Order: sequence, then structure tokens, then C-alpha cells
Amino acid sequence: MSYKVEIKKNKDGFFEMHPSEAAVIVKYRVEAVVVRADGTEIARGRKGATKLMHFTNLADATDLKRVAREAISRCTYLDPSRIDELEQILAALRTRQKLAKPSRPGTAMRPATGSSANRRPKVDAKISDLPQYRSLLYNTIEDKIAGSEMILQLVQSKVHVAQIARSDPVINALARLLFEDESRNLDLKINICRIFACMAQLSLAPALFTKNRIGGSLLQEVDLELQRYQTWKDGLVQRQHEPAELESFRKKFIHFLRKQDQFLAVALKILLLIGRDLATQTKMVKKGVVAVLARCCERSNPEVQILGLRFLLRLSLFVENLERFAQAGVVEKVARAVDQQRSREVGEYGLRLLYNLSLCPTIRQGMLKKSFTKRILPLLEDSKYCELTARLLYSMSQDSRGLRAAPDLGATCARLLARNSESHTGSGEYLLALTTNLVNHPGLAEDFAGAVKMDEVMATSLATSDAALLRIVNLVTKNVPDAKWMSEQNLSTIVKAFKTEATTEFTMECTIGLAVALEKDHCSTADVSRFCKLQTELTTKSVQARTPAELLALAYFIGALASTDKGADLLTAASMTDWLCRKLGEPDGQQEELSLQIGYALMKLTQYEPARLRIMDYPGITKVLSTNTQRASDVSRSLFEELLRHLSLVSEDIHEAWKSERFQQYNGQWLQAIATRHGNGADNIYATDDFNDDEMDLITKFGLEEIGLDLSDDLEDDDDDVEDMIERYSARTHSRLDFRS
Repeated sequence: MSYKVEIKKNKDGFFEMHPSEAAVIVKYRVEAVVVRADGTEIARGRKGATKLMHFTNLADATDLKRVAREAISRCTYLDPSRIDELEQILAALRTRQKLAKPSRPGTAMRPATGSSANRRPKVDAKISDLPQYRSLLYNTIEDKIAGSEMILQLVQSKVHVAQIARSDPVINALARLLFEDESRNLDLKINICRIFACMAQLSLAPALFTKNRIGGSLLQEVDLELQRYQTWKDGLVQRQHEPAELESFRKKFIHFLRKQDQFLAVALKILLLIGRDLATQTKMVKKGVVAVLARCCERSNPEVQILGLRFLLRLSLFVENLERFAQAGVVEKVARAVDQQRSREVGEYGLRLLYNLSLCPTIRQGMLKKSFTKRILPLLEDSKYCELTARLLYSMSQDSRGLRAAPDLGATCARLLARNSESHTGSGEYLLALTTNLVNHPGLAEDFAGAVKMDEVMATSLATSDAALLRIVNLVTKNVPDAKWMSEQNLSTIVKAFKTEATTEFTMECTIGLAVALEKDHCSTADVSRFCKLQTELTTKSVQARTPAELLALAYFIGALASTDKGADLLTAASMTDWLCRKLGEPDGQQEELSLQIGYALMKLTQYEPARLRIMDYPGITKVLSTNTQRASDVSRSLFEELLRHLSLVSEDIHEAWKSERFQQYNGQWLQAIATRHGNGADNIYATDDFNDDEMDLITKFGLEEIGLDLSDDLEDDDDDVEDMIERYSARTHSRLDFRS
């Protein structure tokens, strides 16, 4: 059978500046799919790929944006939105090429200027002359630089790199120079780091670097260079009042800064590769790598910032490192780097790191104290960082202070959701989750409702069947009295979704949406009945509901219908009273949220005589309700005790049955208390009057307390008390919509 191979290249290609050549390294992924002639897939495979894009003669007059645009147009696997990043890398390449050119032919090596460090040797290096190059490493600083340049030229060839890596004399000499060089010459250190960077991809590199303590030496050198940088900055500040020296010193400082950035970039790449080994990573953390990397994030060079952030992001995955992050003030330093937005990658890596750190309660508390939520809020409206910022804000919204710290957060989320709806682009899951958390708070829900038209948001959620967006509408409607989505079209659509036989998260949200509208008097039972046979639909839904979430949504809807006479009559006709009592006695009904919703619905239905009689006639209703009074939750216990007390006012049978149930419950507790006393080693437990308070309570309930109820009381005389009771419990039961999050 004939077949063909389709090659696909993903557009998430990552590129970075080559450490030594005038080129950009492009890393992407290739996916191959083997399909038959009829289109049936046979096999699929993925593989990482790397390409070099060479750029020569980048003069000052070169239009870098045009060059970047042409390069990305030729590489179809690169995202066109990353032109700005490629332009920044090209600018860095042009700067490096300018520094690599000697001032004039024949100029001798001058460590002070460092212009010869990146200059290509006039003579091609030969592997046979390696001993001579090694001997240069023991001479003057000029010879050391010349020898390191020759060795660097050799290791850039795949043919010689492994041979040189196995040469202990050469490696020992390079490691000694890196560790003991008193001149702190940046040209020399850059060459040595580039040599080790070429070796870092070899399989023998971990053992080689560990043996020669390359990681420790590099970490120490990076720390020293950062200290030198601070010294230069202090010198610049001191010369602010000396105009004669200021300009000259500033030029030297800029030159030094460019050289130092080159060294830091190569050194951090090596440390990043070495840090893949967990044992080595642990040693580096103990030696203070977190503080060093945090200071690297404050540099102005995007490449150095990105490398520092990538390493910190890796270290943030380990809980034992988080204390060091707090001590080093990483949050503030990374936040400043994100604020500057010198590169899109800096912003992305920075926000990912901040998100990881926000998962630590201690660090999150520190963020909130410094009004961090308000600080990063502008990034939420930037399309490049919207989803990452929403993820960070969602993490911080776990603490209510994180929501109150940014008053404009609700309105901002509303504008973003409206903008995405108009452009027909889906909102990210974290933006929806963040907005859901926000609208759970009445004050922020009002901000949200004031920034959008609720009927339009509702129409969008129904048209797209977006359960998350519909959940937001339901919460806003619940928390904001004036927030209404009601229109003829919206009501027709939501009832149609309610009638759907297939049960999904969206249909459950439609059920809850109708319940909220009924509770808030935005529509009536008659309005809903115009679009469906409500009694039939309730019967069908009661049979279809299986999962706790489906049962909870239906119980909530029934509770909303029970608020009116017509709704209560309809529920009674559909035998929903029996369904509620039956579900309350089943294992699913023992879940806290579901039992509260069912209890609330039964409480409402007891106000209507036909429904009340059906409830009292249900077999074993007293035992079912009495069982629920033994719950750990005070809300559940009080609700079902009130319900039983209310039913016992009009039914002597329920009154007597409840007394019997309470007797059995308290008797069981009393026997358990006696057994516990006996198990604790108490002697002659029946011959002592020394009971503790809990046992005395049990004795009182067991033998001395009677339920004094006047059975002649008419239910109508107790209506006010019932209304107060329902109002008291409904605010704590049916209004809890967070079971879906």
C-alpha cells in the first residue's frame, strides 16, 4: 500500500546568540507523520533540530529590523511575532563584531582595551601545536590570551574538542588560570569560558568539570565580577561632581560593561548546563548561587537576565531552596526586570518564576505586603503577558488580601473578557479562573458588573457554550443585586440548554443560572414554563442526575423553585419531595454541600401544606433527618434540627419517632463514653460520682431532658419563625456556588 511522509515544523522555535560566531542558533522541533493514501495515520515521530543563521557585515547603517524580518520570513518555523527579539540579538552581534575588530593592523594585544580578545588569530591553529599553545598559558598575559585563542579555535571543531577535553595538562592549565588569574583580565576569562562551553555538551563533561572544580571556580568568578561592577558604579556616582573626569570614566565603564556581559553570558550558560545534575545543583545552592543569580537579573543585558532567570526558575521547583529565595530578595529584583521589559523572554521567564514563588505562602505574604498585585496589574492588559500574569494573579488571589490590594482588578478582567468576546478569541483558563475568584467577592463583582453589559456577556457564554464564563455570570448575578442578564433571547437559549439530555458542565451551569435568576426574581416559574414543560424536565433530570455535581445543581434549582406557591405545587406534582428525601438518605446525600442544599429545599417546601404532607408521609423521614443532625458541621446540624422541630409541631408520629431516635443516639454516646472510661483504666466506674462535663451532658440528654412541644400549635402561627429560620440558613447554604471551582 502506498504511503507518504509529511514533515511539520513547529513555530515555537527558540533562538539565541552564538557564543563566538556571528550567527544565531535556532532550536525547533520537527514532527514527521507517515500516512496512507487514504489519509490514515500509520506512525508519528518528533525530533529536536538546530540550525545556524549567519549574519556578516552588520554595519551601523544596516536596518536590523528589515534583516530580522527577512530572516524570519525565510524560516517558516519561527513565530513572526518574535521579530523584536531577533532584532535585539542582531544588535548584540553587531556590537560584538565592532569590539572584535582591531583598531589598526598590527596592533599589539592590550589587556586594558581588550579589543583583541575576540579577534580571529591570523594563523590557523593546528592540533599538532597544542603543547605549544599550552605552554603560552604560563607566560605573560598577552601570551595567555594568544594561547587561549588558539585552543578556542581548536575546540570549536567537533573533530578536536573531545581530544582536547581528554588532555589533562591543557584542562589543568585552563582551570588554574580561571581560578588563580590575579589580573582579572576579561578577555582571558571569556576565552577560557568559551572553551569550556564547547566542551559542556560532551558526555565526559560532568566528570571533567567536577574533577577540576569548574563550577565552583565559575561561580566565584561571577560573584567577583558582580562586585567589580558595583565598584565601578560607585565610582561613577562619586565622579558626578567632577565633570572633567566623568565623561572619560563613563566611556571606560561602558566598555567594561560590554566585556563583562560577554563573560557573564558564557559563564551562566556553563553553570546552567552543570546544574542539570541534582547533586551539583545542591552544592551550588549551598555556595550561594541563588543570590548571585538574583543580582544577574538586575543587569541591563537581556541575555544575562534570561540566563539568570532560567536558572532561578529551575531552582524554584525545589521547596528546600525557597528560603534562600526569600533571603536574597529575588522577588523584588525579578519584578524590576519584568518592569523594564527589555525582552519578551525576560518578561515570560520572570512571570513564570514569580508564579512558582507565589505558591509558597511565606513569599506570597511578602508580595502582598508590598502591594505586588497592583504593581503587575498593567501587564494583564498586555497580550504578550496576559495569560502568565493571570496565572500569577490567580495564585495570589488565594489570599483575599491579594484581591483587595488592586481595586481595578475586577474592571480590568471585565474589559479583557469583553475584548476577547468581540475579537472571537477564547479567554485563557487562568484569566477565567482569576475572574471567578474575583466575582466571589461582592465588591469586586460590582466592579466587574459596572465595566460590562451583563446581557452581552451572558449571550456570549450561551453562544459559545462556555461553562467557565457562564459560571462568572452566575456569581455576579448572585452577588450584585442590580446585575441582570435577562432578555427573551437569553432566557430561551438557557432553557433550551437546560432541556438538553446530555449532562455537561455547561448544562449544569445553565441549571444554576436559572436557579439564580429565580431567586433574584429576574424571572418567574411561569417565564421558564413558557419554553419547556418544567414538570417533565424535572422528572427527567432527577433520573439522569448521577454525579454529586449534577445532584447538587438540581437540588439548588429545586430550592429556588420552592420559593413560590406555583413552584412548590409543580415540585409536589413531579414527586420531587420524595426524590429529595430519598437522595438525602443515600450515600451521595451524605456529602456536606448536597445535604445542605436538599435541607434548604425541604425547609422551603414545608411552608406549603401539600408538599409538607408528602414529606411527612415519606417512609423513615424522621430517621433520615435525625441522621443528618449528627454531622460535624454546626450549620448542617442546626438546619436539620430546626427542620425536625418544625415537622414535629404538626405530626405527633414524627415527634415520638424523633424522641426515640434521640434516645438511641444519646444512649450510644453514653455507652461509648463508659467504654472509653473503662479503656483508660478507671476502676469501679459505676461506683463513683466523679464524671467529667461531657459525660454529665450525656446523662442529662439521656435521662433528664424531655422535648416539651405543644402539639396543638398551628403551623400558621409559626410562619414568622419559619421565615426567619429560612432566611438565616439560606444565606449560608444555597448561596454557596463555589462547589464547581
